[in-house]
Amino acid sequence: MGLISAYKIVQRAEKPFDLISLSYEDRFKRRLKLTTEGGFDFLLNLSKAVELPVGGAIILEDGKEIEIAALNERLYKVKPKNNASLAEIAWHIGNRHMPCEIYEKYLMIQQNLVLRDMLENLNCSVEEISAPFFPMTGAYGQGRTFSHSH
Repeated sequence: MGLISAYKIVQRAEKPFDLISLSYEDRFKRRLKLTTEGGFDFLLNLSKAVELPVGGAIILEDGKEIEIAALNERLYKVKPKNNASLAEIAWHIGNRHMPCEIYEKYLMIQQNLVLRDMLENLNCSVEEISAPFFPMTGAYGQGRTFSHSH
């Protein structure tokens, strides 16, 4: 017998029977075999790739809900030292098309050794942390941006 499928996403979980914690990458999918925290296997089978909303739910074909949570990921918390500009550092990260969370005094990015070397050469402190990742979305209202077609 095949896996039960999910064809629908809702923005807010109402009565979930289980929970699934997903990374930033896995929160933007169309088709993927997934396993919940309780060990339930199912197939995400959407018509197109969409952002899976944290706090929302995946609706199975039998009507049951699986709540969506953000997984803790290996991230860098990046802070400029001395006179380094946060805007300049953000530009260097953006110029490499890396997803980034922007705060008043620091940035958060996924761990990447090449970027770590670059950031340390730009006089930044780079702290390894584990936390959910919620980078900035696309500027044109289309969510994630993967190309330069805009």
